[in-house]
Amino acid sequence: MGSRLNSLTKKTHKALIEIDKEPIITRLVNQFHSFNIKKKDISFITGYKSEQIKKEFGKGYNYFYYKNYSKTNNLHTLISANQILKKKDTVICFSDILTSSSVISKIINPKISKITILGDLSKVRNGTMKIKANKNNLISIGKLPRIQSSGNYIGILKIPQKKMDIFKNFLIKSKNKNKDYYFTEILNDLIQIKEKINIKNISPNYWIEIDNIKDLRMAIKNKSKLII
Repeated sequence: MGSRLNSLTKKTHKALIEIDKEPIITRLVNQFHSFNIKKKDISFITGYKSEQIKKEFGKGYNYFYYKNYSKTNNLHTLISANQILKKKDTVICFSDILTSSSVISKIINPKISKITILGDLSKVRNGTMKIKANKNNLISIGKLPRIQSSGNYIGILKIPQKKMDIFKNFLIKSKNKNKDYYFTEILNDLIQIKEKINIKNISPNYWIEIDNIKDLRMAIKNKSKLII
């Protein structure tokens, strides 16, 4: 809903806010298309102002409407939409992320065999999800104390085909978890059973998550860094 962006999102979906005359989510989708991802293989899980997303992209894509979007966080969103998770290589991406195509290429790589997240291990930022790492292995993800964190999750994750069954099984079993949980809580559960979760460090590439006016101004200021 983008409530921290104040008046900008009262009439406009957060992901449709423009950076250099292009909506955030449109830029992301076009980046995936540049790696030969077809319309039929892209699904939007919608809630707030869902009709605006459909109008932006039109036919050929897949849409899933989650009616309780204002009452839960994205763990329960994904549980509700679990049927869109097919047994094939799958990327799950937040819709308010800006980064370069070179970063997207790291997660599109067909050689990825483990559940893999994109992370920035160059520093620890407040305001975005933190990760604890042992080299390239994820130890923990979530609202971690800064002193215990190695960096930040940038909001893009890949589930290889052979790992979809275990991911989806743990997802569906999470239906009784707290309504405020993020879907990344599944990764912590998988780590508990010794499932290896890989981190691809995107540093020094630029990225930003648009949560508030400060983030938006920063993205506009650094738009040249998104071209690389």
